[in-house]
Amino acid sequence: MALETACRPSGKRPCKMQAFRIWDVNQKTFYLRNNQLVAGYLQGKNTKLEEKIDVVPIEPHTLFLGIHGGKLCLSCVKSGDETKLQLEAVNITDLSKNRKQDKRFTFIRSDSGPTTSFESAACPGWYLCTALEADQPVSLTNVPDEAVMVTKFYFQQDE
Repeated sequence: MALETACRPSGKRPCKMQAFRIWDVNQKTFYLRNNQLVAGYLQGKNTKLEEKIDVVPIEPHTLFLGIHGGKLCLSCVKSGDETKLQLEAVNITDLSKNRKQDKRFTFIRSDSGPTTSFESAACPGWYLCTALEADQPVSLTNVPDEAVMVTKFYFQQDE
């Protein structure tokens, strides 16, 4: 697993950002529409709209996720009774596992065979997901085993 070897164990040098391709088990890829991350079926010339996921590993199985060269980061934010996924304009390499305010950007990676799921560290029990329908926003769900949302992704380092 490449993520664990990306950081120096001494911790003297910051972890470097790596680009990954992500698509759900129904073959929907991520792309940006009106400043919102959505998942859909991109074909032909539209395949170039696919967003690569920028990853900075923190520890084995925990990481920061971003897009656009790490300039927009995925975060889990609670507002009242609502828990939602947001894109925030922060540089992924400026985030720190030791700062409490950065916890909302932290995701726990769980691999199961060829697929991966991502749980929010700030909102335990909430998982990155896509809707069954195409071209819907990427979001979070707290019912990962129900068939209404897709929480299993293929996650592959970009060549």
